[in-house]
Amino acid sequence: MTTSAIFPASLKSKLIVSCQAPPGDPLDDVDTLRRIALSVVRGGAGGLRANGADCIAAFRKDTTLPIIGILKRYENGEPNITPDFASAQAISDAGADIIGMDCSARRPASSERWPQLLSRIRQELRRPVLADIATLDEARAAEQAGADAIATTMFGYTPATAGQRSISWTLIEQLVRSLRLPVIVEGHVRQPQEVRRAFDLGAFAVVVGAAITQPQAITATFIASIDS
Repeated sequence: MTTSAIFPASLKSKLIVSCQAPPGDPLDDVDTLRRIALSVVRGGAGGLRANGADCIAAFRKDTTLPIIGILKRYENGEPNITPDFASAQAISDAGADIIGMDCSARRPASSERWPQLLSRIRQELRRPVLADIATLDEARAAEQAGADAIATTMFGYTPATAGQRSISWTLIEQLVRSLRLPVIVEGHVRQPQEVRRAFDLGAFAVVVGAAITQPQAITATFIASIDS
């Protein structure tokens, strides 16, 4: 696999931590998330994933590590990841090094068409684009459109993959074997050994979110073990 010359080489073989909180969560506060981000950086994270210009600007004050920036706009209770150029520009201006966007079949029709948006981000903002996908076909389309890297973020959340809540190791193997782009494993990563396995399969980097940063989700896993 050859990696993009633009995509931050410093993220290779690193753990990226997604420091986000759902709307209404007790942690859904910029300074709280900033403190979480600072903590995971001290723990050894090689990069961060952040939602919204305010959080990205706050994180940027504390670290020079690469930040994957997204902007979620909720429609009917569902998140729409970086739906238009205005959202991409806002997170770029706030200090995001990489722009993440939904390039999957789930992307709402109300959003700007992602191939055109991807091209515009790279040309006008001069930021690399991380394409969030759920299938090999979506990854190939993103590669063809000029994405700098792909992430398995949307696996389990699209019509073709709905309801799947564990890592698809088969998908990861297919992506690494078939693409020239860096493959980032994101979504459903819960255990350290899963991170190791992803790297052994050829992943460029791994993103972990709730399993590190969301006490509610972490607590729920312990409760589930009691109930079982």
